[in-house]
Amino acid sequence: MSINKEIESTHLVKRVALIIYLKSVSDQFKLRRFGDIVYFSKNMKYCVLYVNRKDAREVKEEIYHLDFVTYVEISAEEEVNLDSQHIEGQLTEMAKEAEKKLQLEQEKNEDQMQ
Repeated sequence: MSINKEIESTHLVKRVALIIYLKSVSDQFKLRRFGDIVYFSKNMKYCVLYVNRKDAREVKEEIYHLDFVTYVEISAEEEVNLDSQHIEGQLTEMAKEAEKKLQLEQEKNEDQMQ
């Protein structure tokens, strides 16, 4: 069972992250009235703001129209599959690819030595 399905069975307020790209580093403080800032990057000039999921679309539109904002997007965390079987399958696939690469490198090295 995924984390999101477990949270749905509780009475917690569901939240979602908005990634907001800014024109100036100092403008992040103006966003506090919309939600909780959980991360800010000075170099990349963006911040991650958590808002209630049911209000996310309206808040996104409101923030997008602010003069100091260049772009706003809603996090794709819902699309991430955190199911253990899916993750194990990905790890197995990656291990097979790594083995193939190692075998190719070993064959190359053997050819070069001969």
